[in-house]
Amino acid sequence: MTPEKAIQKKSLEKNDLEYVRTRKKKLPTEVDNIASEVKEISRFIHSHPELGSEEHQAYSLLVSKLKGNGVDVTEKFLGMDTAFLGKIGKGEPKIALFAEYDALPIGHACGHNLIAAWAYGVTTAFAKSGLPRGTLYIVGSPAEEGRGKYASSKTIIAPKLKELGVQAVFHVHPMGEWGIGGGALALTRLSFVFTGRDAHNAASPHQGLNALDAAVQFYIQLRMMRTMVQRDKDVIIGAVIVKGGTAPNIIPGTSEIWVDIRANDSEYVKELTKRANDIAEGAAKMTGCSVKSSELAPRLDSAKRYPDLEEILYKHAMDYLPKVASPDLRWSRLPDASGDISNVTQIIPTAGLLMKIGREGLPGHSDEWRECAGSPEAEEALMTAIAIAYDSISEYLTTRGESDVD
Repeated sequence: MTPEKAIQKKSLEKNDLEYVRTRKKKLPTEVDNIASEVKEISRFIHSHPELGSEEHQAYSLLVSKLKGNGVDVTEKFLGMDTAFLGKIGKGEPKIALFAEYDALPIGHACGHNLIAAWAYGVTTAFAKSGLPRGTLYIVGSPAEEGRGKYASSKTIIAPKLKELGVQAVFHVHPMGEWGIGGGALALTRLSFVFTGRDAHNAASPHQGLNALDAAVQFYIQLRMMRTMVQRDKDVIIGAVIVKGGTAPNIIPGTSEIWVDIRANDSEYVKELTKRANDIAEGAAKMTGCSVKSSELAPRLDSAKRYPDLEEILYKHAMDYLPKVASPDLRWSRLPDASGDISNVTQIIPTAGLLMKIGREGLPGHSDEWRECAGSPEAEEALMTAIAIAYDSISEYLTTRGESDVD
């Protein structure tokens, strides 16, 4: 057995496999007819991973395929090279779907290939069958993982969708269970650059100012800060030294640390950011260095809940699946991640479907999760997720009208 097959075997046990494959009812004809095309798109993106802000192959593929199915596509949406806005239909209600397609350095270990294929599949099914009424937008949103010049692009896109009159947003994400909704943590990602002075560590150490020492002092104090925060704020602090010097015989004159600060309260994240900056200033002063901090990506908000939209997804998910974690259950759990979709929830009603592709408890952003995201089982889950969204959106567009505009 190859290592890859061994990983897949560990990732989904027998009960999980049956759970992912089982459908209580057949796919709608409009969804079933596009299954091969949707799966091919997911496979292509999975096998051609691209980092955030650099998703040129995925972008080109999706734009080309959407245009080929009659979708009106605005390329390089809002000036971003790898963002697009597709549209079918006209009038109200207006809804939007998000396609994500950026990878991690180890590949598609968050399953964004499936998110892109899902949004494409839902849109294409409606493009071929026709919307019952209203307008459907598909939004290609780069760099969800917070990398590059288009990092967390939904923070820029959301206000534009609000301006266009979008009344509801639906999204999906691969998980270890089927479920609806759930909280998300506010997040800020910061860079701290310490500047000292290079010197030979044997011949002239007295002339150096060790920027790495400053970074290490900062790192230690930052970790200690984690023990003195409000317990009910779900605070998570992560840090990594991305630059610490070039050779052991040179006192490093420059060092850099990246820091993530998360909490369930956006205002508390701002407070912790100020404390982190104060700690950095202290570490710099202690070592005779200076420090400069900056945001690496736009700040992410905590998530806002919309029960009426979640109930639509939940009802149709239960039509297809033997077991689905309810919105109330999902929201009762401690949030364990952050995403730029949370910024969308702050200004537009939003609901999310969680799509089971791996065993419960399998760590995301891992080699195993990457393998799950490219598996045949994930492709079957993908088609089920498209069917759930297709039925949910059909109901929403049919039952909502101009009086429902938020």
